[in-house]
Amino acid sequence: MELRKATLDDVRALVALRKRQLADEGMSPSGDIDAALGAFFNNGLTDGSYISWLAVDKHVVIATGGVCFHQLPPSFSNPSGQMAYITNMFTAGEYRRRGIASLLLEKVLDEARSRGVTVARLHASADGKNLYARFGFEKYEDYMTLNL
Repeated sequence: MELRKATLDDVRALVALRKRQLADEGMSPSGDIDAALGAFFNNGLTDGSYISWLAVDKHVVIATGGVCFHQLPPSFSNPSGQMAYITNMFTAGEYRRRGIASLLLEKVLDEARSRGVTVARLHASADGKNLYARFGFEKYEDYMTLNL
């Protein structure tokens, strides 16, 4: 298995994994979102507002972890206003419970730290809450938050 950053050549795989993730979380497809997802990944990967790390096994993307970067108004608790939103954490079922999500989460958190971001947030699925708690994320309103 190889870990690597996603490129524009991976957009189709990112779209497919995102749709699998949404289905896994109980969302029923109610329309075609391929074009919107493709545009999101293309734009984010191009301008750096989204970075994704991939786990690849035998040339097949089997897991992903992403981070969106946002600029919010500065506050007393976040003077820079920079925010990292962890998203698209998904591992194909047959590869789960092997530590892959932990490796990917560490990579995306390193991306945030390298940009000087001091706050990371996410919405956790029921399956992901224990993973995020092990990394130090704590419940905060609707989010789980980790101060980096």
